[in-house]
Amino acid sequence: MKRLKDYLKYLLVLVVIFFLVKYVYENWQAVSLYQWQFKYGLLAISFGLVFLNFLFFIQIWRGLLFKSSSFNLSFKKGFKIWFYSNLGKYVPGKLWSVMGMVYLCEKEGIPKAATLTSAILNQLLNIIGGLILVLILSGTKFLSGVPRLTYLPLALILLLFLYPKVMEKSLNWGLKKLKKEPVKINLSFKENIVFTLFFMLAWGVYGLAFNVFILSLTDYSFSLFPFLTSIFVFSYLAGFLSIFVPGGLGVREGLLIYYLSGYFPLPVATLIALLSRLWMTAAEVLGFFVSLKF
Repeated sequence: MKRLKDYLKYLLVLVVIFFLVKYVYENWQAVSLYQWQFKYGLLAISFGLVFLNFLFFIQIWRGLLFKSSSFNLSFKKGFKIWFYSNLGKYVPGKLWSVMGMVYLCEKEGIPKAATLTSAILNQLLNIIGGLILVLILSGTKFLSGVPRLTYLPLALILLLFLYPKVMEKSLNWGLKKLKKEPVKINLSFKENIVFTLFFMLAWGVYGLAFNVFILSLTDYSFSLFPFLTSIFVFSYLAGFLSIFVPGGLGVREGLLIYYLSGYFPLPVATLIALLSRLWMTAAEVLGFFVSLKF
């Protein structure tokens, strides 16, 4: 029964992607008439920025692992473990990437509890950092319907989770619901803030890569950087938090299409969203194949 549900989830994702591709095909005239300006140099730069950001994410996770276990995992091994376990996000449930990381680190002699803590912290601080960045950049058209007075309380709520006791109780409550072992947070409030700032910087680089990617396809005003960065981060996190959707497929694209259609014709926005998925997946696949050589 569980396997049938997994198959149905993948089928749903394929149906969504099929209709998006079908929509672009049926409106190909509008797409072909659009003033595309392909710049392969900028495309290569955007690809390089994404891959560089992966390395940054690996370094942040290694730092969290060291704080959790005092085990200084080499960058080479961390690179391989990160890219191997990253494939787990394409399996419904999201916990597969965490479990994969725990399994691979255990083979390196790292205690299961330490890896689990670092992996969970990695995802939690990643999400908090991304959401705070979205709130900072959302003075643009994105989230314009939300009163700005609500931004501060939202940011304060996110910061509240950075207090070790609050974070530990919240995480263990969720882990208990999932019938998983509790974790112990060894980081101080200051260290949580520092790691969150690192993640905010990483998301900023991700947003820059997305801006350069769009600039490699068509001309647009770089003044849209805050807007495009905020919608990219928001759509990525929404896809990630869609627990039962493999890799956030369909969710991320749907949100990107919705917000990009305010600046591009709908068929063009749809194609850009689909191409951005291929662009990011290509970087992940490259990283995986490079890790095979380690």
